[in-house]
Amino acid sequence: MSQVQAQALLPELAAYKKWRTAAHTLMLELHNHVADAAPVSLEALAWYQALMALPISKTSVLGDPVWDYNLDHPNAAMNVKGGKLRINFESYPSVNQSAILEVKVALYYWLKMPSALRTFASPRSIKANTALSCIKAGLSFLETMSGQARQLLTDEFFEVGYHGLTYFDAGMYREAARIHPLAFGPDLKKFFTLMRSPFLQEQVFDKPLPYVELEALTWARVAKHVDESERTFRILPNDIFEKASREASFAVVDFLSTLGEPVDDLVALTRQNASGYSPARAQELSGFDFELYVALRLRKKGYDSDAMTAALSAGFGYVPAIFKSSSGGHEFKATETLLKLSDSNLDNDFRLYINFVSYSACYLVAQYTGMRPSELAEILVESCLEQENDYWLLISNVIKHRQGLAKLFDDKWIAIPIVRDAIRAACLIAKVKQNPYLFSNVDTVAQGAKPKSMTSNGIAHQFSAFFEEILTDEEFETLEFSPYTLRHTLAYQMARAELGLPFISHQLKHFGDLVGGAGQNKAFSAVTLGYGAIAEILSKGGRSSGRTPTQIAEEEYILSYCDPDGNYAGPNAEKHKAKMQKVFNGYMAAGYTKEQIITQMAKRRMAIINVGKAFCYGGQREDFDESLPCIGGLRCNPNRCPNAVVTKVHAPKWREIYVQNSLALNSPNSAGVEEELKAAMEEARGVLEHLGEEIEV
Repeated sequence: MSQVQAQALLPELAAYKKWRTAAHTLMLELHNHVADAAPVSLEALAWYQALMALPISKTSVLGDPVWDYNLDHPNAAMNVKGGKLRINFESYPSVNQSAILEVKVALYYWLKMPSALRTFASPRSIKANTALSCIKAGLSFLETMSGQARQLLTDEFFEVGYHGLTYFDAGMYREAARIHPLAFGPDLKKFFTLMRSPFLQEQVFDKPLPYVELEALTWARVAKHVDESERTFRILPNDIFEKASREASFAVVDFLSTLGEPVDDLVALTRQNASGYSPARAQELSGFDFELYVALRLRKKGYDSDAMTAALSAGFGYVPAIFKSSSGGHEFKATETLLKLSDSNLDNDFRLYINFVSYSACYLVAQYTGMRPSELAEILVESCLEQENDYWLLISNVIKHRQGLAKLFDDKWIAIPIVRDAIRAACLIAKVKQNPYLFSNVDTVAQGAKPKSMTSNGIAHQFSAFFEEILTDEEFETLEFSPYTLRHTLAYQMARAELGLPFISHQLKHFGDLVGGAGQNKAFSAVTLGYGAIAEILSKGGRSSGRTPTQIAEEEYILSYCDPDGNYAGPNAEKHKAKMQKVFNGYMAAGYTKEQIITQMAKRRMAIINVGKAFCYGGQREDFDESLPCIGGLRCNPNRCPNAVVTKVHAPKWREIYVQNSLALNSPNSAGVEEELKAAMEEARGVLEHLGEEIEV
């Protein structure tokens, strides 16, 4: 944008350079109470007053010490609202007013006229929270640098003699970097890129800022940088993914079935019953006790009887008469009296149990939809499910648009059976919390208070509480988790399923029903709906990465088959391992690492036949061998076939065989085939034990 265009659009800002010295004088007089300040013209004063009154947002003008953009972005994500859309310039008291004004003008230009700066890769628009994050990082460094200058030059000299950012020399940058308490990172680098832009040089500064190679300075702290080509997604380990899915599914379906609620995921319910796992039974949960617990929570939170009646009626359709005072009034009984209505201990352990069911429901929704944290925060449990044709969909608000991607995960997500069960459980627990948001604090909202959802940090904290409950101390201590971990994990597991791996749980297989359906995605073909394609869409919702979940899954696929140090089962196991050791030793002798070899094998797309329960070596025979049990669909039996090699990749499939036959053994329809079922179970048990795997229902 030319200077003529800027003057026509923003006369107050276009005249800034002309009056910058006058502005400095006025601020010394008005803000710092400097005696005998030089007089300025009435024209300069009028310009300064107009500049200070320039609207910045719906609630702020340029002269305000605090700029607030929250009302300008009412639909901002929950983890953005508040402080991320607000900046307090008085939080940097060491920076003089001339520098503060320059930063204010630069920020205004950046938000209102980003294309004029032509400084960054995406000049068309900039989000307020992104810009404010960079400005805060820059002001923090200016605060450090100004504090040092004040000590060296005295406060009065610094205020009077320093007219803005151009007065700091390179030596000041070097000294400040040594003691700056915040880590040097992308935001600070972007701040100085902005300030050195040709446009701001033309419109704001009286001379160029000193060019300092920020990366070359000796910083007290530096944000950890990982090269883009080496960056990987943070993903749950496979065993923790399986355990979390199992524990959360069991907790939810157990909770619902005990309360007499319908359960959609009948497979999970069957497995939960077969396992004997029932924390609901351990807590003596019942429909009456749950209603009583809701009344107790409301009573303890200070709800009056009218509010309690309204809440319980909305939640359960009625209020048990036994909850009310026997005097005939509408008052609820006292807390101590209500507690005597049940033989169960509705104590702190019961509270922790309800919390765990809530955490489990949240985990399942996040894990099996792949929603971003900002979208999870917007889910309202009473209205988030809708049926479209033959499919159930989960609805949330779109916070971050991704143009050009498939629409499957834009604002509607497929709600597989366990996700619907999780929402149903969350609806019940919402009566306890009096909060309509799925992701919300487990405490009961006070009467009359506004229910709130959670920020990304709050969501991560809830997941942390869930994992701490189900994992061993060692597993939990080594767990690396961020708000995007579950989304990346889903992408990773879907990529593994596309590769034919059996790790993916039965819940995820419901995505296969989407071919040719799911409302707005009716044009999807079986090819474009491949797990790997959806995995790539999901992975793009987080930060960019050199290695995608699909690539990571491919490498694991190769490693499981080719690992020279791995465990294998089957008649061909020792021969296969010796062959892999010979191959790897040759490459490693040439200087390659094990990881580099695996990566190259994955890139070359090695042809390996995975038949679910084993890898097949049958392809090495050219002649038809009648002794092989493979018939048409490669029904592989590794305990009998000399061409089978079983690895840890296949453990979940063998565990599934064990579970399915165990369930069948308890069915009355299995009369007469008990021996066959037991034999299949023992065969699966033998494989799992050989691989060092646990046998769990």
